[in-house]
Amino acid sequence: MSSSARPAAIIVGVGPFISRSLSIYLTQQGYNLGLISRSQSGLDKLASELKSKHNATKVVTHSADAGDAASLSKALDSVNEQLGRNVDALIYNAARVGPNDLLELTPDILEQDFKTAAVGTLVAGQWFSKHANTKHHPLLIITGGTLDREPNADYSSLSAAKAASQSISVMFSKVLPEKHGIRVGTPLIVEPIIPDGDKGGFVTKSDPAVIVEKIFKPFFDDRAKDLKDWIVERIW
Repeated sequence: MSSSARPAAIIVGVGPFISRSLSIYLTQQGYNLGLISRSQSGLDKLASELKSKHNATKVVTHSADAGDAASLSKALDSVNEQLGRNVDALIYNAARVGPNDLLELTPDILEQDFKTAAVGTLVAGQWFSKHANTKHHPLLIITGGTLDREPNADYSSLSAAKAASQSISVMFSKVLPEKHGIRVGTPLIVEPIIPDGDKGGFVTKSDPAVIVEKIFKPFFDDRAKDLKDWIVERIW
C-alpha cells in the first residue's frame, strides 16, 4: 500500500503509556500518524520507534500546548497538511494527571487543567468536523475515566476538568454522527496507570497495551456498523 493510500490518524496528548501503545497498534493496522504533544523530544523518540518497526509508515509530529486553543489548532492544521489527506481518526488524550487537594487547589491550576482537558476537547472535535474523511466512517475518540461520576477531592482539578471534557464528549456523540457521520467513542479508564518499578508491568490492571486491546480497538473494529448499534462508552 502506498503511503498516500493509507488511512490517517492524529493523536493529541502523546506520552509513554496509552498513546504509545495506541500508536503501535495503529501502525500495525497500516495507519499513517500525526502526533501532537508538548514535548518535541518525546515525539521524536516515539516517531523513531514507530519508524524502526514499520518503515513504510508516515509519522509526522508537531509540538503544541493542547491547553492553548490557537496552538492546538495550528498543530492540527500542520500535521493534517503533512499527512496529505483528510483524517480517518482523531484521538484526544491530553490531560494533566496528578493530585490536587481541593482545599489547596488554586484557580490558576484549575483554569489550566480545564483548558487542557475541556477546551482542548472542544477545539479538537470542532476541527475534526471540518477535516474528517467522511467516506470511511471517521472516528473521534476522547479518553476519559470515571471521575465525573465519582469525583475525588484529592484529585480535585482533574475531577472537575475531566467532568467538563466528558460532558462535551457526550454532546459530540449526539451531534457529530448525524451531521458529519463521525462516530464518537469514549474509552473510560477506572484505575490509574502505575508502572511497577524495576519489576516491569503495572501495579493495577491498567496496562496500556491491555487498555488499547480492550477499549480502544473495539471502536475501530465496529465503526462500520450502523449508528443504532454504536456503543459510545467502553470501560476498563
